[in-house]
Amino acid sequence: MKYKNFLFGIASLFAIIVNAQQAKFCGKVDYTFTTNLAYLYSEKYTMNFNSTYSYCEEKVEVKINDKNSQEKSEQGVTNKHIVDRQNLKSKFFFNNGSHLYFRDNFMDEILLVKEDAIEWNWILHPETKQIANFTSKKATTTFRGRNYTAWYITNIPIPFGPWKFHGLPGLILEVYDASLSFHIMANNVKIDNSPCIIKIDAVDLKKAINIEDYLLKKDKILDEFLAEMSSRLPKGSEPLRWDKNCSGCHSNQIENFND
Repeated sequence: MKYKNFLFGIASLFAIIVNAQQAKFCGKVDYTFTTNLAYLYSEKYTMNFNSTYSYCEEKVEVKINDKNSQEKSEQGVTNKHIVDRQNLKSKFFFNNGSHLYFRDNFMDEILLVKEDAIEWNWILHPETKQIANFTSKKATTTFRGRNYTAWYITNIPIPFGPWKFHGLPGLILEVYDASLSFHIMANNVKIDNSPCIIKIDAVDLKKAINIEDYLLKKDKILDEFLAEMSSRLPKGSEPLRWDKNCSGCHSNQIENFND
């Protein structure tokens, strides 16, 4: 695998809300999430962290349709959109140590979910490798149907990582599954030794649903989509259906919740 050069420096990160004691430092990591399931797809995320919390938010990349839209955007009126997606609300993963909150965009519908802290059964290995100026250490685990390898650094001794990953004795810079269907790589790391608190909307988090309701909601959204598509088929056509229990279907999903 080819690794990008990291940029290291001092960054002053935002602070406030969420009740917590002052952390000893702040940090910021830019990641690229690459998914290779039905097709190859990359997303950009930025994770802000201190010694207590981490907040990993999607960087929504938009484009201007034309020159006129570019001119309008300077006046606050824009015609922006994102490829393959209409809802521009960003996805995120917020980890406070006891719970994981995440906001998903499933078929353009926003779902805010609360999970109990995930038990990561990491196995630590003696192998090391250089990632930029850091000597990273290897760890492996199995999670919801996939075998993962992570590379973390004890220079920054916090248990956080991108996506849902958590629980190693240092910041995770890279993680991937055995088939390389899911690969996350850090592009940039910044540390500020000033104390801070991660910014998050605590009121919004109270609206989060549990993981069981999340899965049911996704099933409902997909059923409604197939029903709508079926209504457009020629008269007499078989309605579109999907088998929720089909063998091998989970291979096209990052997480298999039945594992």
